[in-house]
Amino acid sequence: MNTLHKLFYPGSILIAGASSKKGSIGYELTATILKYGYKGKLLLVNPSADEILGIKCFKTINEIRAEIDLAIILVPKQFTEETIENCIAKGIKSYILITAGFKETGAQGELVEKRIAAKIKAAGGRMVGPNCMGLINTLDDVKLNATFVAEHPETGKTGFLSQSGALGAAVLNSLRETGIRFAHFISVGNKADISENDVVEYWMNDENIHALTLYLESFSDGRKFLDIVNTKRNRKPVIILKAGKTTEGMRAASSHTGALGSSDRSVNAVIDQFGLIRADNLNDLFNTAKGFEYFPLPAGNRTAVVTNAGGPAILAVDMLGKCGLELAKFSENIKTELKSIVHPEGSINNPVDLLPGGNPESYKKVIELLVKDEGVDNVIAIFVEPVMVKPIAVIEAINSIQSSKPVFPVFMPLPEFRDDYKKRYPAGKPVFWNPEDPSIVIRNMLIYSNRTNEKRLKGNEQVKKIQFTAGDGFLSQRDVIRLAEQYSLPLLNSEILRPHELKNIKTEFPVVLKAAGEGIVHKTELKGVELNIKSQQELLKAAEVMSCNFKEQGIEIEYYIVQPFIKTRFEILLGGFNDPDFGPMVMFGTGGKYVEYYNDVSIRSAMLSDKDVDEMINNTVMGKLLKGVRGEAAADLCGIKTALLSLAQMMLDYKEVSEVDLNPVIITEDNQLFAVDIRIKVK
Repeated sequence: MNTLHKLFYPGSILIAGASSKKGSIGYELTATILKYGYKGKLLLVNPSADEILGIKCFKTINEIRAEIDLAIILVPKQFTEETIENCIAKGIKSYILITAGFKETGAQGELVEKRIAAKIKAAGGRMVGPNCMGLINTLDDVKLNATFVAEHPETGKTGFLSQSGALGAAVLNSLRETGIRFAHFISVGNKADISENDVVEYWMNDENIHALTLYLESFSDGRKFLDIVNTKRNRKPVIILKAGKTTEGMRAASSHTGALGSSDRSVNAVIDQFGLIRADNLNDLFNTAKGFEYFPLPAGNRTAVVTNAGGPAILAVDMLGKCGLELAKFSENIKTELKSIVHPEGSINNPVDLLPGGNPESYKKVIELLVKDEGVDNVIAIFVEPVMVKPIAVIEAINSIQSSKPVFPVFMPLPEFRDDYKKRYPAGKPVFWNPEDPSIVIRNMLIYSNRTNEKRLKGNEQVKKIQFTAGDGFLSQRDVIRLAEQYSLPLLNSEILRPHELKNIKTEFPVVLKAAGEGIVHKTELKGVELNIKSQQELLKAAEVMSCNFKEQGIEIEYYIVQPFIKTRFEILLGGFNDPDFGPMVMFGTGGKYVEYYNDVSIRSAMLSDKDVDEMINNTVMGKLLKGVRGEAAADLCGIKTALLSLAQMMLDYKEVSEVDLNPVIITEDNQLFAVDIRIKVK
């Protein structure tokens, strides 16, 4: 943590590659640091210049005698490794490598990148980059803008991490228009060493950061990320804008569970599960951060809308519904008092319509009444500028209201209002420009305030692990049974028989016959399942037909599975897979042969809490059916929850298990639970 602290709070900075040539990165970054007012000591290295921008230059790093907290490396790629070796010899521990041309250019560049990172790590140091845009600390005792974007960011309480330097630059270039403020900004580039995990963990412990905002294109180590936010989840809100909503990681999946999973589905699942917030765009990302910085946390979702125009209010109400918020119902006493303020042709219901004549006094009086109503948790105040009422006076009236409940102002004024408001109130509360924005902010703030800190499953390193008889691929049925028994999964009693052993079955009729063997995965599609066989003669005939059909397809049936035929009330799916980002995941949903068509599933990280299991079931159509519909008896949800938790524990313990399918798991009329088919793939 000390090396990261020196990244964000350096007392001295070395710039290797400072330049006297205007327009070069080495010149512009040095000029930006000086212009922004860095409070520490700046040391420049350039063999061809005596001074740059009035700062003395050293010919080599070895000439410097002062202690150096942070080295910013801007030299051309071919000199990077030697420069870093010289920095290591000086005892420097913290690095920002801005130079590009490494992993992003191919295998050779990746090799050099790894070698540099390894050298820094071996010396006890840490590195941001390469191919990054730098770092900013806006706080008054540091005032560091170590980027090549010549903006003057204003101080806030948010940390902003961007994996993309270009997107980070775009955000910085728009600061005057958007009013975004932050305490720290960091561009992590190729993440050869320092990743979002390191920065999130550091910011969680930095009292100057109140909310964390992340733009990510990939997770460096999703499992570690979950461990960090799970441990620190009571501390600060984490808001993520995740790009790359693809399913590439799941295209090679061979089971129903694998096919139904996707990288983006996993992202949504873990963000929801761990009380994080996912933003759909940059506007939502920073609006939500503003919400946490400037407004009190909402106590609930009941929202009042005050407006002077009908259309924007309707848009606000529509978004309330989309975000799962409620339009508050006013008490009769409040309505009576509203009548004395609101124009007779206006509305005292929700939304409260003040008509175009609504002035600063009426806005203030109405909102002060609404925040006193016990049925109101939040207020959205919408103002569309008419000719007769000036917006500055209205926003001043709204901001003067003292309340523990958040009041979100939405202004749709003439363009000059924005500049006027910023000049008069440079540190004032933010104003939202779209009537839909506050609903999104309220929903996101409620996600944070409603988070829980329940006990979660974790891997058991002491478990006595089964040694499987095969390598990569699907386990034999015998290994499946051993593993299912170890975790008390509800496997239906089965006989595994060679073709010549079928005449000696012990299972009572009626039975189900299934073909099994290498390459036989989706049995139903291959016509490898025969139901409700009532006699020995029918059994042998079914096996003969099955064998012929399979031989025609070039597949040999190695053995048969014989199970009791049971009557089905519901068919559910329990599954698990190893997500490339987040590790072991589990799945619940509608089962049977149409599982991929229904797509009625819910997934979570296998690090489950009891609350997670309830949510998994409740978030599916099947979960609602299991609770009983139109007088039907409810299914045994307790047994399903136990099975899900057992499956999750297995996924955490056996990291080599890549896919698990319990499909279908049959729920009988008398509420018994039987997994009639379990497939487990290892890698």
